[in-house]
Amino acid sequence: MRTTIAAAAVLLLASVLMSTIGPAAPASATAATVAVATAVDLPSHSAVVTATKQPADYYRTTYAYTTLTPTNGWSWATYAEGVQALYRQAGDARYLGDGMSWGRSNGWKVQTSGETNPDTVKAGQTYYDLNAIDPAASLTAMDTMMAANLTGLAASQYDWIDALYMGLPDWTRWATRTGNTAYLDKLDAFYLWNRNQGATSARCAGKTLPQAGLFDATQGLWFRDCTYVGTKDANGQPIFWARGNGWVIAAMADVLKSLPAGDARSTKYADMLQTMAARLVQLQGSDGFWRSSLLDAALYPQPETSGTALITYALAYGIKAGLLDAATYRPAVARAWQGLSTLALRPNGFVTNCQGPGVAPGAPYTAPAPRTAPTPTSSGTVNADSPPFCVGAYLLAGSQIAQLIGSPSTGRPVTSTAQQTGNEATRVDDGDVTTRWSASGFGQSVTIDLGAARALSDAMLVPYQDRAYRYRIETSTDNAHWQLVVDQTGNTIGGSRLDDFTTGAVNARYVRLTVTGVYGVSTTWVSIQEFAVYPPAATTVPTVYAADAFGRTISNGLGAADTGGAWTLFGSSSLFSVVGGTGKIKMAAAGTGPFAVLTAVAVRDVDIQLDAAMDKVATGGGTYVSLAVRHVGNNDYRVKVKRPPTAAATLYLTRVVGGVETTLTSQVITGLVPAATETLRIRLQAVGSVSTTLNAKVWKAGATEPTVWQLTANDATAQLQHPGSIGVWCYLSATSTNAPVTASVDNLSAGP
Repeated sequence: MRTTIAAAAVLLLASVLMSTIGPAAPASATAATVAVATAVDLPSHSAVVTATKQPADYYRTTYAYTTLTPTNGWSWATYAEGVQALYRQAGDARYLGDGMSWGRSNGWKVQTSGETNPDTVKAGQTYYDLNAIDPAASLTAMDTMMAANLTGLAASQYDWIDALYMGLPDWTRWATRTGNTAYLDKLDAFYLWNRNQGATSARCAGKTLPQAGLFDATQGLWFRDCTYVGTKDANGQPIFWARGNGWVIAAMADVLKSLPAGDARSTKYADMLQTMAARLVQLQGSDGFWRSSLLDAALYPQPETSGTALITYALAYGIKAGLLDAATYRPAVARAWQGLSTLALRPNGFVTNCQGPGVAPGAPYTAPAPRTAPTPTSSGTVNADSPPFCVGAYLLAGSQIAQLIGSPSTGRPVTSTAQQTGNEATRVDDGDVTTRWSASGFGQSVTIDLGAARALSDAMLVPYQDRAYRYRIETSTDNAHWQLVVDQTGNTIGGSRLDDFTTGAVNARYVRLTVTGVYGVSTTWVSIQEFAVYPPAATTVPTVYAADAFGRTISNGLGAADTGGAWTLFGSSSLFSVVGGTGKIKMAAAGTGPFAVLTAVAVRDVDIQLDAAMDKVATGGGTYVSLAVRHVGNNDYRVKVKRPPTAAATLYLTRVVGGVETTLTSQVITGLVPAATETLRIRLQAVGSVSTTLNAKVWKAGATEPTVWQLTANDATAQLQHPGSIGVWCYLSATSTNAPVTASVDNLSAGP
């Protein structure tokens, strides 16, 4: 037993059960608060925006050939909202064009049949936002619909929580459009009825339910509709759907964004966002994702993208708006983005791990590509395998996260060599991609004074009409001596430009943009909608993924590790205990193998170590102790140590796929013959994302660690190239005759 464990750099509360073996979770698999020791911060602005544009560019061409209808329903409308959020952040004219084309293809109308209002009016929100940029986006049909709903739509129509996201943001917009505060009264009526009376809806007529509303104040979460109030899932847990709660907290963000400034109604929506955020951050997995079932992650252990993205969007908005403490919630957002942009986002832009349309927790689509790829004339199955609403949620999250990486140049004083009246230089750094600086003739420049020297690493340039301008960016500390950090004087690519400095990070007070020409367009005008520079990415420093010195006393179970969350047990809890500074795992009969997993830990590249001893020498084939990594479902990699009754120990590297264990390599460790109760120290290292290298060694605790790995293996099994949990297995040979045998485990540590 160690008396101290290295302090973690950052402690992020996260509660999640990531994986299970078999179709149902064990009785001990319940949610618990987890301290995860990994310091993660956001990447650079250019990295965030690049990873957000990637799925938009992959997905946008599939709309013309989609077989998913209606295209003005809630799913495509959520996608359209995400695209317009990305336009407001990145400024590419093609994204604005996509929104206008989508609206025109729908005749600027909302769905009139086949779905329930307010699902049918979600499209109106984006029509409104497009109209604010281009009046060609017609609001005639929505004006008629909203006027009719103001007097004719009963509050009880909002009897499921998805409705809050689909419908509430329209009411704030039409209050602004008409100046009629009755629209805001209707907003409050719908929200309060759903929160306080939604479980009394006609869906559950004749039933007696434990509460009247859909919001459970004891959990800080929402039931999807009345049919889930008081019900339990297959593992006996309350059913709180990740995406459903994502809809709600995202609705709070959308409402707060669009309420008139200073409106007293905002308090209730801000309070709900804060309440849900505090609860949801406790339920986040260490891989950044929320699972489909918030309180029973073992039911569907795969990461789920749509719920995660919606929650992340709302958390990022809350931080930006000053409603959520950045020190508390930014690590959760950073961890979520790390998962979304690496695991959910595939290299070609496909977004996976999306649960399809549904009303309750369910398994997501986990393949890394659609069943049928899109072609120039077909959407393939991309729209079905990665539904529009899921991609829209991803775009919302990425666009909002980009806003957390503020530019020190936005709003700063700017000078120019020339400017056009009405399109002055002050518009080049005003933070609004719908305005622009224009000047006649090339060789024109703008210089921004940051006010003080700042660390800078990258820039964004948004050209008017996606023109392929040619330019250079220079920095200076004194406005006299200049350093070239970006040279795009040979640029041939249009659209917004994200440039990492060729020099790496620099310190500068002044930044100068000089536009030298344009490619492929017949114009002599310089027109730049936005120019901004950004700070370097914060350093990401993983420290300790998991650690346990077993310095507690528990008679029935293993409790929670010092770092890494609660141990999930497979086998009766009576077989596990913690006493005398070690964890105890009892093999009660020959041929049995109880095991324990830290399901809240989700890591890929890891170095893990454990001390293990037995209370006596087992007869027959002896005993085995295994350490497992990347454990998801019935799959993992393991290092295994066999302790025979008299001979030397044998070390194995194995893989388990679908519950079937295959030995990759093994070796008898000559001279390592442990005494009856002597402790062995086992170490395993796993590194790689396409082909994994496994290294292992074992030695007597207290002795000098071997300087070289005793076993090495390489394996490219696809199911094992992703993050997973870590676990400890013990097994008593089926030929043993002196059961029970109890293993003592101690000093677990897992890090990068």
